[in-house]
Amino acid sequence: MSGQAAATEVVTPAIAPRRRTLQVGTGFAAAAVMMYFGGLLGVYFSERAEFLRANPGGSWIPAGSRIELTAPTVMAWTLLLSVVTMQWVVHATKRDDRRHTLIALVVTAMFGVAVINQTAFQYRQMELAIDGGSLAAPLIYTISGSHLALVVVALAYLFVMAVRALTAPAPSVHLDGMSAAAMLWHVMVFVYLVIWVGLFVTK
Repeated sequence: MSGQAAATEVVTPAIAPRRRTLQVGTGFAAAAVMMYFGGLLGVYFSERAEFLRANPGGSWIPAGSRIELTAPTVMAWTLLLSVVTMQWVVHATKRDDRRHTLIALVVTAMFGVAVINQTAFQYRQMELAIDGGSLAAPLIYTISGSHLALVVVALAYLFVMAVRALTAPAPSVHLDGMSAAAMLWHVMVFVYLVIWVGLFVTK
């Protein structure tokens, strides 16, 4: 009888490992983002260099505008801190530590929302007029506005992966998705650091 029972026992098939589809797709998207911002920054630096050659001693930033360094620097440090908390998210997800995953996600999201708020404050402070005849204003708004949109996309991506991971029996099941969200987040931070130096530090 025991032999017959063993012969008729149903073996549960092993769960196939998840393919890294999200990471590969996010990698291509991140490359596209880098090329997009590379093109924008290339146009910005080229136009600024041409303007300064044509106007020796002139100011690329229109008169009356306030391009201060405080707000962009605060945002740069905020995003650098978010890199640490984003890696904390990935680490906690890998260990199936639901509590610390949630804490790290909340802190990272707070950093992202803080950057959005600080960008809105900076826009009010700059008082850049697009119709002032200079290309500086439209280019600065285009580049910083594009980055603001990237922050929103990175937050939305993180929110989707957070819901999937925290509602799963084990958060590590969605580790590939969380790692993909972290990849996009790190690209967003790197892009802002380039913007910070190129647009606000050097002006």
